[in-house]
Amino acid sequence: MSLTGTPFFILTIALVVLAIVGMVVGWNRVPGPTAVRIAVRVFMTVLSQAVAVLMVLVYVNNSMGPFYDSWGSLFGQNAEVQLSAGGSSSGDQSGGSSVNGASAQKLSFTTYTDDVLITKAVGPDSHIKANMLVWLPPQYNDPAYAHTDFPVVELLPGTPGVAKAWFGSMKAHQEMKRLMADGKVKPMILVSAEMNMYAGPEDSGCANLPGSYQTATWLAKDVPALVKQNFRASADPKHWAIMGYSSGGYCAANLGVQYPQVYHAIVSMSGYATPEAPVVLKDPQLAAANNPLELLKQARQQPNVVIMATGTLTDGSTVPDAKALVGALHTPGPSQVMTLDKGDHLTSTFIKMLPGSLTWISQQIAG
Repeated sequence: MSLTGTPFFILTIALVVLAIVGMVVGWNRVPGPTAVRIAVRVFMTVLSQAVAVLMVLVYVNNSMGPFYDSWGSLFGQNAEVQLSAGGSSSGDQSGGSSVNGASAQKLSFTTYTDDVLITKAVGPDSHIKANMLVWLPPQYNDPAYAHTDFPVVELLPGTPGVAKAWFGSMKAHQEMKRLMADGKVKPMILVSAEMNMYAGPEDSGCANLPGSYQTATWLAKDVPALVKQNFRASADPKHWAIMGYSSGGYCAANLGVQYPQVYHAIVSMSGYATPEAPVVLKDPQLAAANNPLELLKQARQQPNVVIMATGTLTDGSTVPDAKALVGALHTPGPSQVMTLDKGDHLTSTFIKMLPGSLTWISQQIAG
């Protein structure tokens, strides 16, 4: 039974009902001495509370994420992300040339939801095997656009979180439709691939980890190559953007700064400006190579990128981090900071940032 499926959620509701009915019916019918009756009543109370908490957690996971989309990812055995043969090389931290389309595979997609497509892809360089979801704007199949190569926005979730969240709780494709109907954005392809290599809440830092997951290569080389190979996507980095929320916002900034030959526009929604993943911080060299704030400050020549960084005044250091990131640019140009007066570090806040972020991206890569 799927962790995120409706049948399991209905099962948790049924368990809550059964637990409550059991308490009502059995409370005064427990036999035995006083100590036994008290112990059984305590057990019934704890059980009813436990199943109620389980129901709420399942609801939150399904409605605000999903944060975990499989039992494996929940219990530390992430079946959604695997390494195929040769996938534990030391990788490339230099932001070198991207994988060319000829080396990327042709993929077979199925429908995830609405008009969102999903597949399990293998990165030709990283050897990471993981979910990749793609939304094509309605114009993609319009004969009038038959020879058009579309701009692309790559989307990164938070930690914990999965690629499906962008088309689940975030509903990015629905927001795109509304904005296009209002004439605020132009048609763009949306793509989201798995960012979190470890199961559970542990953060792999979207870095190329020596002897382990080459996450930066997967996201900044393999995924763009696969998209270009399988869709009419622009090959010009001026028509590519990368956007994420929370830890995905940091990763968008980190990868955008390291790979300006892949992305031109960067959006960090309530992200942070320096690495926080313990697996990255324990290696000073790795931490320095994945510090977008310092990389921008120390760059002799600014990468050809523009940045929108967002935050809320009630959400920790998100606003100072946003200002620091944009402030580190030598030539800000259209880069900007978007500040909300209030909002917690929640999906509901990130959704409020989405219209402005997509509008700004469209102006940078599809204008």
